[in-house]
Amino acid sequence: MTETEIPTTPVEKPRNPWLAMTLSLVAVGVGQVYNGQWRKGVGFFLAEIVLALFMILFWADFAAMLLCVSILFGYNLFAGGEAFASARKLTAYTLKPSNRWWIYLLCLAVSLGSGVVFERIIKGWFFMAYQVPSVSMLPTIRVGDHFMVEVLEPDDKLARGDIVIFSLPETDGRDFVKRVVGLPGETVEIRQRKVLVDGAPLEEPYAHHARAGFLPRRDTFGPIILGADEYFLMGDNREDSYDSRWLGPVKRKRITGRAGYIYFPGDLDAPDWADRLGTPLR
Repeated sequence: MTETEIPTTPVEKPRNPWLAMTLSLVAVGVGQVYNGQWRKGVGFFLAEIVLALFMILFWADFAAMLLCVSILFGYNLFAGGEAFASARKLTAYTLKPSNRWWIYLLCLAVSLGSGVVFERIIKGWFFMAYQVPSVSMLPTIRVGDHFMVEVLEPDDKLARGDIVIFSLPETDGRDFVKRVVGLPGETVEIRQRKVLVDGAPLEEPYAHHARAGFLPRRDTFGPIILGADEYFLMGDNREDSYDSRWLGPVKRKRITGRAGYIYFPGDLDAPDWADRLGTPLR
């Protein structure tokens, strides 16, 4: 050792269990990095991503979605508890190169960034969540209802009665939620509020009429022959729905999603709120 060399003493700083747990609850794995166990932290983080991606496949069912969310929440608690237990044992902990504030911030940024990417993957390929702002689908969907929508592939088939999401260029990309009434190639007409498909009256137990009196175009329409890729869409609340009676038939490429279930009813004060939780949209 030369005279200019100064020996350095490793800095000891016990880990704070509560801080370790909090960090891992905020972003899985960061508490482990704080404990100097960065490999374990990365493992926890990657395992959460794989688990979340796998569980997306089961979100089409409300009960399965709740189970998946519960499992992910439990996994997060487990990661936080593991970080807490490990930190309690590190009473004579020597700081490591990974124990830098900017590394913790970097881990948090990666976690938040992966969350954004995960959300975009879900919305682009699997499911989207919507909230209804209007009365056009009463009584099936009420104002304020939050419901899950399956993202459709271009070759996915639609059936009469499906509740779908679509947008049109002339409405500035605004999303609409309506029900499939007429299918490609069919002849659709409306006579005194009654929908006829190929001349036969359509059974519509979901149709709701809230106003008296008949109006041209709204209650008497067509006939119109749908093209090979066109669908006639209507709201269940027939007197308060801006649909194919005004917008015209909707091409298949404009239909982007199919409604699945209500995951959070909007009318919190309604006596049947709990009964509507998880209701399939049919």
